[in-house]
Amino acid sequence: MWKRRSVLATGAALSVGTGLASVGAGASEADVDELPDPDRETGPNEDWPSHRGDPGHARYIADGHEFSGGELEAAWSVEGAGAGSVAVADETVYTPTDDGVVALDVTDGTVRWENTDIDAGTPSVAGESVYLSGNEVVALDRSDGSVRWETEFDPEEEIVWQTVAYGGVYAVADGTLYALEADDGSVRWKKESITAAPFGNEEDEYEFVTPPAAANGVIYSVTGAGPIALEPETGTEVWQEGTSIGPHVNTIYATSAAVAYDASAEVGWPLYDAQTGEFIAIGDGMSEIAFGEEIHVGSATNQGYSGGSIRGDEYSWDLDVTYTYGQPVISGETVYAYLTQDTPDSGEQNYDEDLVALNKYDGSEKWALSKDDTPVGSIRAISGETIYVDHDGELVALREETDTSDQPDDSDGNDDTDDGNDEEEGSDEEDDQQDGKDDNDDGGSGSDDGGSDSDDGGSGSDDGESVDDDGGDAGNGNAGNGDAENETDTETNSDTDNVPGFTAGTGLFGGALGLEWLRRKAGVDESTSVNEPSE
Repeated sequence: MWKRRSVLATGAALSVGTGLASVGAGASEADVDELPDPDRETGPNEDWPSHRGDPGHARYIADGHEFSGGELEAAWSVEGAGAGSVAVADETVYTPTDDGVVALDVTDGTVRWENTDIDAGTPSVAGESVYLSGNEVVALDRSDGSVRWETEFDPEEEIVWQTVAYGGVYAVADGTLYALEADDGSVRWKKESITAAPFGNEEDEYEFVTPPAAANGVIYSVTGAGPIALEPETGTEVWQEGTSIGPHVNTIYATSAAVAYDASAEVGWPLYDAQTGEFIAIGDGMSEIAFGEEIHVGSATNQGYSGGSIRGDEYSWDLDVTYTYGQPVISGETVYAYLTQDTPDSGEQNYDEDLVALNKYDGSEKWALSKDDTPVGSIRAISGETIYVDHDGELVALREETDTSDQPDDSDGNDDTDDGNDEEEGSDEEDDQQDGKDDNDDGGSGSDDGGSDSDDGGSGSDDGESVDDDGGDAGNGNAGNGDAENETDTETNSDTDNVPGFTAGTGLFGGALGLEWLRRKAGVDESTSVNEPSE
């Protein structure tokens, strides 16, 4: 049974482990007293700039696009990239593949660059770099995938993930929390442990057991003594909540409302107030979780999905399915999840490998999209008007259908204008001229709309993997220096309409034909494609 207990008496404070330099220098009491601050931005203003969404990693998009399931189709797919986590920023998708790390154009999936020399995953984008973790933390140049810097921690275990926020890169290696400068990887500060006395026991040293999350102007993590919030520039403690930590805790997530970490499938997800550290509630039995400002949603082991209020009991619902795969995403007013069950006669809701949209307040179904009709799978990212999923090892970009059949033809508008110039029409002259102008305007507007759809799909984009997958993603590629592939906007926009196989339900991307088309368009031959390691 989890219970909240405060272990810090008035005036008590945690200290840095023996042998570490003071981390409080340079931080005024006023700075710390003003934190947490929900108005402080953590990083890029994107829907999904990091694995699991934003630097809080809670798989939550406050103002996300509302998708219509009946209109979703595969825009493009890339083999060998579906199992990794995804980050999306500035019209580019970053993800590990079977062969390395790749940057893809959001519009059509063409390869911008590939690096097959780096074994890393869990990408985060900020500034001019994309950051990944594995045996080390590495920063790649976003323009060509070349290595900008790499740590030399040489940890005994792989680094689960890095969090990029407030101009720093934060990661836990062998129980030590490091704050690195984002531009060169130098150590800003580090904490090997904290000193605490949970439950009134004697003081002891406790290492960090989870990778960090960022929100509200602070860095969150969990030590052996409980969750903790730290000031990002110096590592000064903002708050710490003492509790008992089990052996399976290895991730933490945060929003402006709450902080949660995975205790265990049996115990659930303890939620704490993000501002004060005060215990709020437990997501009972949940093995996976997503949460925002008011609702938390998760999958209970072998029981289905459930949702409820972060505070109080205003909202509470359960969705009975036998098995669930991947983690949910809360986007706007909707929960998106990939669900399946193999007991259709059990009387429970029968989802057989379906991408499902649920009302986040009551769990009612908005729509369900079957794997038999569209290449759906565990959700890797949602950004703008695109849902990225893992479909049998392929990263698939799902978008709503774009219907251009009703767009007026520019030539028709010109013909009408010419008719309007016929003096014999007399009093109809002005009307016909105006009709011609209107037709021309409509045609132009239709073109603009088409371009806007492409931009929206691109500007928009965690990985649906389980907690174990998050850690495993770090070893998900043998990532290589691939040449940067650049296309003009004109080429991309004009050629996308002619891509073969951009139709859902007929095989991913038209099978091998569509994928080969992408490779040729990107100028990548068999030796440098996403599916083949560079020589």
